[in-house]
Amino acid sequence: MPMIWPRLLERLASGDPVVGVEEARRWGRLEFERAVSLGIFRETEAARWIMCDVCPERHWSEVICVAGGRRMFISCPEEGSVNVEPWRLRQWRIDTGRLAEVVAKALDLSGAVRTIDLGRLFHLGRRRLAGRFRDLFLVAGDTDKLTADFEKLLRYDGWSSGVVLVPHANGCGAGAPSKLRVIDLCSVSQLADGMLTIDLDYITDCLGDDTPVRTDRSQTITAPPDAGWSEVSVVLHDTFMRVTIRGKEAERDYSQAGFRDPDQRLELLKLFAAARGTLHSDRISTVIQGDTPLRTRISRLRQLLQDLIEVDGDPIEHMKKANTYSCQFGIRLADHWGHPTPEGATWMDFSFHESPDGRLLVSVSQKQRFRARSRVNKVGPSTGEVAERDAPNGSLYSLEEMRLRTPAGKLTAEGAAFIKLVRSRGRLPRRGDDLTVLNLAKHLRDWTGVEEQPFRFSEGTDSWTALFACSSEIHPAE
Repeated sequence: MPMIWPRLLERLASGDPVVGVEEARRWGRLEFERAVSLGIFRETEAARWIMCDVCPERHWSEVICVAGGRRMFISCPEEGSVNVEPWRLRQWRIDTGRLAEVVAKALDLSGAVRTIDLGRLFHLGRRRLAGRFRDLFLVAGDTDKLTADFEKLLRYDGWSSGVVLVPHANGCGAGAPSKLRVIDLCSVSQLADGMLTIDLDYITDCLGDDTPVRTDRSQTITAPPDAGWSEVSVVLHDTFMRVTIRGKEAERDYSQAGFRDPDQRLELLKLFAAARGTLHSDRISTVIQGDTPLRTRISRLRQLLQDLIEVDGDPIEHMKKANTYSCQFGIRLADHWGHPTPEGATWMDFSFHESPDGRLLVSVSQKQRFRARSRVNKVGPSTGEVAERDAPNGSLYSLEEMRLRTPAGKLTAEGAAFIKLVRSRGRLPRRGDDLTVLNLAKHLRDWTGVEEQPFRFSEGTDSWTALFACSSEIHPAE
């Protein structure tokens, strides 16, 4: 049985994610190479200390480099100067972000992996377990003190019943809040032949059968007699919806709101939420599957909303000229924390500008259509036609909002790298395997929703270049 997986989790639980070449050999060359190919391990900076292998003391010694790094040696009390081969200094770091993705895939979860605490705490996604949808989380770090992690999970938005996977439990689940169920990942998973498998039946048994009570009729949300749909705000979570009318909030499980499982109306409502309330008819037709006509789907959703929320009028209007459907109330997804990137935008359309107060103005150029008048000749009548122009739209964000600075005011490693990048007009001298830059790239992809890589590495200059425009009104420190 391959031992690399339990040893990897043991290292992760200890808080030491770096593995040297000697240790990697003991773990098994083939399985270690497969883990590297999966991206779980990424080569990092060379070791600065190494164990002497020429004397019986087996002591640790600092590696000394001379001749511009072409020769390396250690000082041994018994043997004196001992040469060190470069391969002995190779090290690999556990990529916790990639590890979270591998675990989420093995669990067959819906939704993308999201970072809660960079490099340590992840929301893996959700799936139905023991009769209801559960959110699954991963603690990818030491497990000595999990109280702070539990507090962050309790503040995490959009979930109601959570499973927390930890590298090694070691009794740490005893102090978990009632909403969280701690599972020892090492005891329910196995990595063999480059594939991770997880015992879902065991996890289900740990949860027990607590299937929620479902209702067939919607539980109406009352509203003031003169309230309009423009005063209604809807936030969609994974298992429930929150409705706010004039500051008064009400929550309904989707079953309580009148939705079935599965339900075309709920699928359509979530599509509206992702688009912030306005959808083109062609967009709906290409995304939603099935033979039900679009008008019928809209009509059924409109009726459900009118039955659920006691507000007169039409909640979804059809704009015939624009061929769009528009919600007359505010609607969004609960987990939307990033920038509302227009569909089809690339990194070449983005611009990041640091203002004097430290906030970032993020702009995205997009095509704007407008009606123009033109004449075939000077005396002929003018004719109308549709024209396009670039229309940049900008929003100001603090580094806290972008999750690049902690609430305590300390920049994350990725935040410091990003500020240096912006103040250097898009160029960052770092190695090609720099973990901070790689984590920053993933963070920006998650924040914008743009799938392409935001940076390009140049081996000639040994630096990264942003594919988006960068500028700053704050000069870098000399």
